[in-house]
Amino acid sequence: MLNKALFKQSCKANWIKWLCVTLSTCIMLAIVIIVLGNLSINDIRDSLKNVFVQANQEAYLKENTIDSYNLYLSTVEQYNQNVQLSNGVPVLINQYNNKIQEYKLANEGVEPPYEIKMQYVQEIASRASTRLPSQNPEIIKGYVTAILIYYIDNPTLAPSNVYDEYFLEQIYLQAYKQSYDEAIEDEMTEQEAVNYATMQATSAKTLSQKAITQYKGDVAKEGASYVYSKERYKSYAQTETINAISQGVYNQQIAMGESEDIAKQYAASVKVISNTSISTYEFWLNQYEESDLENPITEEQIQLARQEACKSISDEIPEKVAIALEELGNMDMNGLIIGSIFYRIAGLLLPMVFVIMAANGLLAGQVDSGSMAYVLSTPTKRRTVTATQLAFLITSLFAMFALLTIVSVISVWIVGGNDFAINYQQILLFNLGAFLTMFAIAGFCFMCSAIFNRTKHSLSIGGGLTIFSLVCTILGLFGSEVVPSAMRISAMNFFNYLSIITLFDTVAIMANDLSYLWKFGTLLVFGIICIIIGIFRFDKKDLPL
Repeated sequence: MLNKALFKQSCKANWIKWLCVTLSTCIMLAIVIIVLGNLSINDIRDSLKNVFVQANQEAYLKENTIDSYNLYLSTVEQYNQNVQLSNGVPVLINQYNNKIQEYKLANEGVEPPYEIKMQYVQEIASRASTRLPSQNPEIIKGYVTAILIYYIDNPTLAPSNVYDEYFLEQIYLQAYKQSYDEAIEDEMTEQEAVNYATMQATSAKTLSQKAITQYKGDVAKEGASYVYSKERYKSYAQTETINAISQGVYNQQIAMGESEDIAKQYAASVKVISNTSISTYEFWLNQYEESDLENPITEEQIQLARQEACKSISDEIPEKVAIALEELGNMDMNGLIIGSIFYRIAGLLLPMVFVIMAANGLLAGQVDSGSMAYVLSTPTKRRTVTATQLAFLITSLFAMFALLTIVSVISVWIVGGNDFAINYQQILLFNLGAFLTMFAIAGFCFMCSAIFNRTKHSLSIGGGLTIFSLVCTILGLFGSEVVPSAMRISAMNFFNYLSIITLFDTVAIMANDLSYLWKFGTLLVFGIICIIIGIFRFDKKDLPL
């Protein structure tokens, strides 16, 4: 099927070109990988990334501080609003216990069924709802019912503590649900969401307990002269909030294995940030209050004050600039230079020149020069000629990229192996993708060489469209997602649809996205189809012999 003499002739005619192209490409690749591996090219990127990470952490810390500050104040306010109910809860529980004792005496000590207990609860709640004229009866009835049911579920609690425990339990459950929903939205796992929600809910309950303790201490100290005022609790709220958050950060740092000194430094920094956020929050609330003394502050103004207090550095710069800087912080420079620039553009240029010249000379060049007439005057069939020339073209291409693969793997090993930004698997896939891309281009150039009898036609179509594809890839790079939006020209992405090299998706390889597989398959199929068309066309066409 193959003609050894013709194969040797093709090797002799093209070995210098092959050697120059292969050595040049290998040297360029080795230099690129080794230089990038020894440069801190990602330092600026990492610095930008750290800035935005710290900004997000600071914004989260401020939001948590303001939420905790408002929780403290709202706890005191709600507890004060229901102080009559809280004082009456022990009496209501005694009434319930008396009912239970009466039932037991009448039924030889048998515990009443749950339905009877609920009946007693409803009776007591209905009577209690009429004794607080300043409150909505239905709301009071609902509160009393819920509190008595809580007591039934927790019978060991002292009656004097039932209301406080119920009140704190509601705060815990509300904080847990809110935190759990936030964690799920942030795509945490189920266990991570549970752990996060438990931590946040426990902190909320602890802070609210301190608020209640402070309130009850003030009431006990001042007695009948006590008058509730939200302003008097703001300093307490600020102090307790800052202490709670800084202590939480300190404990977290210790749990992470940091030294006590570093943990204290973190806690001190957190205190400053928390104190600033609360002060800023109160400043804006005062501004809104002074701007309209006749009307209370609206919910919208409260949210605006919260936004001002929670601003970070990323909120202070224009949105487009922030997006661009964030993209720069997330950009992988090694992947961009090695994957998108070298393997898809610079690393394909010289192999393309070799393929264009070699494919043209294997068939069209020999037909045009008349040497094909000499070859076919021997007992050599056309199919043997095309098979031999194709074998040389694919073998030379395979040998070229085999050497390129060896050089790239050694270069990656020199700069740290899998610790380098591009690991062994990715560099192997880059080389496979580059080979398949050149295989598709070689198939197309071979087809053009087989179809046309004139070198100028073969080069014009095969070589022209190949170079056109490379130019489109270069132009399309400026419109692709690998380029930050600040420098990206979206309209230039149109050129990517005009290039077969687009199927060599280095971005998908870097992201471990298996979508590159079907694109590799498309390149392989395209090359095979072109080869088949070329072989059959060469067999059937008339040659100017």
